[in-house]
Amino acid sequence: MFKFIETIGDKTIKSFQSLFEALKFTSICLFHIVQLKSYNPAMRMVLTKQIYFTAVGIIPLFTMMAAIFGSVIIGVVIALATQYGLADKIGSIIITFVIDEFAPFFTAILISLRSGTAVNTEIAVMKVNQELNTLKEYKIDIIDYLFLPRIISGMISVTSLSILFAIIMLSSGYIFTLFYMNMDFHTYRQLLISSIEISDLAILLIKSMAFGFVTMLIPIYSGLNTAPSYTAIPISVLNGMVKLFIALFFIEVLSLLAQLI
Repeated sequence: MFKFIETIGDKTIKSFQSLFEALKFTSICLFHIVQLKSYNPAMRMVLTKQIYFTAVGIIPLFTMMAAIFGSVIIGVVIALATQYGLADKIGSIIITFVIDEFAPFFTAILISLRSGTAVNTEIAVMKVNQELNTLKEYKIDIIDYLFLPRIISGMISVTSLSILFAIIMLSSGYIFTLFYMNMDFHTYRQLLISSIEISDLAILLIKSMAFGFVTMLIPIYSGLNTAPSYTAIPISVLNGMVKLFIALFFIEVLSLLAQLI
């Protein structure tokens, strides 16, 4: 009995210690983000390359997926709204679904799968190869040089791609309204413009930045905690992705609760 209680207590203490270390690392990264001296030429060069890798390189695939999802999903939303007598609410339903929910969440998932895993693996390999210690020996701030460019690129990439995704999705949704409801483009445009509010844009920006932040922060932190063995790298990536998806769903739930209040 005492052994069982001791085991529970030990795991609880370790969980709180892990949480404290994660929050400490998060606060350090946030502190560096607001420091002007962090944005040195080397950091800006890495940031530019990271934005290109994270956001620009994925645009062709991203555009195609946004167009496909836009025409199909908005079509389903319009069909269901019409079926249940909510035709007069179609504009607000589309705006809420696309801008507030689907665009930022889907973008974050895609960036997590493509860049989050890559960053986690990269940091884990550097940890195992002792490259991080080498940088420290040369008095290089690894937070400014390695972590900050990836975190900021995640925030910029997810935000910009979420906006692009929403625009393409709403534009491609017109194809369905044209054939299903025989609605001309001017009417469709006015329907969306009259339904969108400042709060929708604010939700999109805040949510996208939060998604982008954790999309890079958690893989970096997971890579830093990799055991000194090459066999530990896949485990680190797997654990990092699980924690990342939990964080994304947690942010999504908080956003929904905040909108209901």
